[in-house]
Amino acid sequence: MFIVFEGIDGSGKTTQSKLLAEKLNAFWTYEPSDSEIGRFIREILSGNVKVDNKTLALLFAADRVEHTKLIKEELKKRAVVCDRYLYSSIAYQSVAGVDENFIKSINRYALEPDIVFLLVVDIETALKRVKTKDIFEKKDFLEKVQNKYLELAEEYNFIVIDTTKKSVKVVHEEILNYLKSLKIM
Repeated sequence: MFIVFEGIDGSGKTTQSKLLAEKLNAFWTYEPSDSEIGRFIREILSGNVKVDNKTLALLFAADRVEHTKLIKEELKKRAVVCDRYLYSSIAYQSVAGVDENFIKSINRYALEPDIVFLLVVDIETALKRVKTKDIFEKKDFLEKVQNKYLELAEEYNFIVIDTTKKSVKVVHEEILNYLKSLKIM
């Protein structure tokens, strides 16, 4: 079982993905990964290194190729829960002006998740929750990204949960209840 959490920063995806991984005794991972490429991407996101948006999309795809090898290995042993994956690239990079078909093309080797939880949140709430700001942490941009995520949710059948006025515990229970309804738990 490969479960992915998507959403803008401040939506609760890191917290919820870690809680679910712990509950399922699953392998928890994230993107950008901890590879050399992933660390370089974090430098770009922090604003320390400047690259073209298309270059950034290619770097995310390269990181994902390496990361997917790890995910496939872990899936042989147990479930995998991932904080961000392919859909983050589609949402963020397409809003940044990169052609969506190009993004999908360079990510064609990505593993398809079994379940994607999209956590949505009021943008103001998200910005208050975020501890460190990156180059994408601007209200107008994040609104467009969240709207793109909602489009993707319809296209790919994500489970959408609004975390704006809910406690961590309530959101976690909603996720567990959904998995129970599928007889996964």
